[in-house]
Amino acid sequence: MSVFDERERAFEAKFAHDEAVRFRVHARRDKLLGLWAGERLGRSGPALHDYAMSLVLSELGRDGEAALRKKIKDDFAAAGVPLSERDVAEKINQFFVEAMRQIARSD
Repeated sequence: MSVFDERERAFEAKFAHDEAVRFRVHARRDKLLGLWAGERLGRSGPALHDYAMSLVLSELGRDGEAALRKKIKDDFAAAGVPLSERDVAEKINQFFVEAMRQIARSD
């Protein structure tokens, strides 16, 4: 195997690893966000966990973070709980940082 082939494989392996970490961070962020939002919506126990997982799944779809933001906004509006776009953005950023910390500790 040539040096070029070895470098190519190393770059591919790093890319695959980085994508896996990125996926885990986003999934963790969405779960943390879901737990926070679910508690504000009055959910607890299994209903809270199910709500958090529904947010994880909502981002996996085609629209990604836009679908996540819409789901939270719609759920809060339906429950009559005030929530601004700025609050959502701040929480997404806060939980992204926390998710990165948690994933870094677990690796």
